[in-house]
Amino acid sequence: MQLVLVRHGQSANNAAFIAATARQQAQPREEPDDEADRIAEELSVYRGRVPDPLLTDLGTRQAQALGEALKAGRLPFAPTHLYASPMSRAVATARPLAEVSGLPVVLQPDAYEVGGIQNIDLSVGTRSARPGATLPELQILGGAVQAPPGLFPADDQPWSGGFEVSPDEALPRARRMLTTLFRAHQADDVVVVVSHQFFAQFVLAAALGLETEPWRRFRVDNAGHLSLRLGPDEAITEWVNRVDHLDPADISN
Repeated sequence: MQLVLVRHGQSANNAAFIAATARQQAQPREEPDDEADRIAEELSVYRGRVPDPLLTDLGTRQAQALGEALKAGRLPFAPTHLYASPMSRAVATARPLAEVSGLPVVLQPDAYEVGGIQNIDLSVGTRSARPGATLPELQILGGAVQAPPGLFPADDQPWSGGFEVSPDEALPRARRMLTTLFRAHQADDVVVVVSHQFFAQFVLAAALGLETEPWRRFRVDNAGHLSLRLGPDEAITEWVNRVDHLDPADISN
């Protein structure tokens, strides 16, 4: 089975983080007076963050470029099955691929970003759980979106949001996702999962048997993709972070 993991297009949070980091770097560096000031400085790059962001105009353009490249035969894969994280930005990114391929976007319950959907108290840095979108809301973003049983309590109720207390919870989740997909598909299937950059680190770790931190080893740009060839006894990394379907000016991380 070929597993192609696609990162979502640029989200509002990605753009806010870039802007906040630039402002922080432009300011004179001063040592914080106390622990509270240190925490506030570290968290300042998260100002403007929202729990379940949408795509920016650039992110939408990046997602559309995926669909256009698939239609033109310029992608190095042709999906037979299409999945997405139940986070809004991933579902929206999957839509052009679905429209070109004629495949539904099937929500993959384990493909969401590390930590899940969460509120962050920027005064102290504490995180708390927040539910995600409802199925109708995701269908507005993704078109032909389908949900597996149990993801939503009801069609008009949101999914849990997948809150995780620690990043340590992501590696077992990545292993579970790989096992689920491998058991569900045939050797010649091309399974595309639209997911997230940080979770991609854990998917690669799970596939390749990596056990040690740090997990941020592999860059995956917005709307970039990586490919794993999964067999019963081995996993082969075919490529990581291909973005040749994008205009160079539209590449972002």
